[in-house]
Amino acid sequence: MDYRTGDDPHNEPKAVAGADYVAALGRLTFAPGETVKTVEVEVLPDDHDEPFETMRLFLENAQGARIDRANALGIIRNSGPIPQAWIARFGRTVADQVLDAVESRMQAVRRPGVEVTLAGQRLGAGSGAGRQGAVGHDVAGDPAWGDDTGLHAGLSREMTPHDPLGGSSFAVTAEAGEGGHVSLWGRGAETRFEGREGALSLDGAVRSGMIGADVSRDAWAAGMIAARSVGEGGYAGHSEGRVEATLTGFYPWGRLALSDRLDAWGAAGYGTGTLAVTPEKPGTDEDEATIRTDLSLRMAAAGLRGVLVDGGGLTLTGKSDALIVRTSSGEARGSDGGGLAAARATVTRLRAGVEGERPFSLGGDATLTPSLEIGVRRDGGDAETGFGIDVSGGIAWASPRHGLQVALQGRGLLTHAAEGFRERGVSGSLAWDPAPATAQGPALTLTQTVGDPASGGADALLAQGTLAGLAALPGSGPDGDDDGLRQRRLEARFGYGFAAVGGRFASVPEVGLGLSDAGREYILGWRLTGDEASGGPSALQLTTEARRLEPAAGNAPAEHRIGARLSARW
Repeated sequence: MDYRTGDDPHNEPKAVAGADYVAALGRLTFAPGETVKTVEVEVLPDDHDEPFETMRLFLENAQGARIDRANALGIIRNSGPIPQAWIARFGRTVADQVLDAVESRMQAVRRPGVEVTLAGQRLGAGSGAGRQGAVGHDVAGDPAWGDDTGLHAGLSREMTPHDPLGGSSFAVTAEAGEGGHVSLWGRGAETRFEGREGALSLDGAVRSGMIGADVSRDAWAAGMIAARSVGEGGYAGHSEGRVEATLTGFYPWGRLALSDRLDAWGAAGYGTGTLAVTPEKPGTDEDEATIRTDLSLRMAAAGLRGVLVDGGGLTLTGKSDALIVRTSSGEARGSDGGGLAAARATVTRLRAGVEGERPFSLGGDATLTPSLEIGVRRDGGDAETGFGIDVSGGIAWASPRHGLQVALQGRGLLTHAAEGFRERGVSGSLAWDPAPATAQGPALTLTQTVGDPASGGADALLAQGTLAGLAALPGSGPDGDDDGLRQRRLEARFGYGFAAVGGRFASVPEVGLGLSDAGREYILGWRLTGDEASGGPSALQLTTEARRLEPAAGNAPAEHRIGARLSARW
């Protein structure tokens, strides 16, 4: 008798020949006394999870026998990782962006007025208590870490095309009586993610716009965030496709001072939106292949942050938090017959970090300050998982009378031990500034680094959205060998400040030289900064910098970079 496969005329959803299985046909011959024959039908693998699909096997043209039942039902059971793998990372990224905003509001120094940040450059009332990092961003001082002083490092960076979104925000703050403040604020965020599920690789970018309002007093703060998030990305494995998602959510949060040194905080949220998966199917119109369904997110997070010990010269600070995010999508069918099963993805994260330092007086004005940082985290759920420990230690000697600072810092990261991933680094620095109270006069810095970044400690571990993101840091290697320690960089910078604009400002030309395995880098910069020691506005600074990188090997042309930064506070 003859056999052939075909579509199921009775049940939904139907499997489609050429997309879900390979059509088969042929002829079966039974020997005398034989009653069983097997027909193999090749199922085509794909990466998106579909509901169970049905097809039929038809029997025809029997000779020497009668066909009692001419067809049989076949069921294709699917278990692809899409959309679960993608929505797990999308939901985690949205939650991280919201929590970044919550932490920013908890740390914000609230003063009546307007504060605006454009492309990472802050203008406004709240920036007076910030610190400027080496990448050109202002980061609000964090009282819980004992950080209420200003620190400036005169480096700059290139602006990426997405900086205007991720580095832009505004805040309008007014007094609310009894020492309280009311703020209306908004900010943008953009984050990329990547991941793997077996043979499947996936990526995406999430852009969020957030607007919020909060009320704060000495002992507590509370607020609400409304966010609109848009994600887009793709996947590739047994098959390829694109994924798009939108989500609108509301996220209340609160902070309560348990004591003068310790704060507790919590945040929650719920969001709804849409998910669209477009598998690549040759010969199929893209709109017909797209499968659309509902998307929802639930999240909760809580933590502690503050000064744990402050006495006898020892300062010990720490913070810890826990996060759970559940992202769900519904079942749906596409217009071309393709389907998408309902999916649920849960991501969890536990983090804790402790920093400590103890200065010792060496006589005169010289001090010796040893420090230690430890970070621990555990990622679980339906995305990247793993356990990581980061340990960083250092010792610094300073003599303000001689204008000298010497520091030695070391850091080791153990994470994803099953994959043999390690990270380690050591750095030493020498700074000479005979008149640190003024920007005028000479200043020299000399820094030697070996291996991966030697600073950051717990912050480097805690700040990552996922442990796997650490593998993207410069110099990190997945093989667990000592190659990272063979990387070296030496950088020297010298500047001399001259009185300008009637002595109220300082004009500081700078030159620098960087030597590393990658090549040689020449640095030429200039700063115009208000000189507070001469009665100038220390909150105003204009910086320009040009760099030339000559690769160490090959015929690659030299790279040139130029940047400018204007910082102002009022």
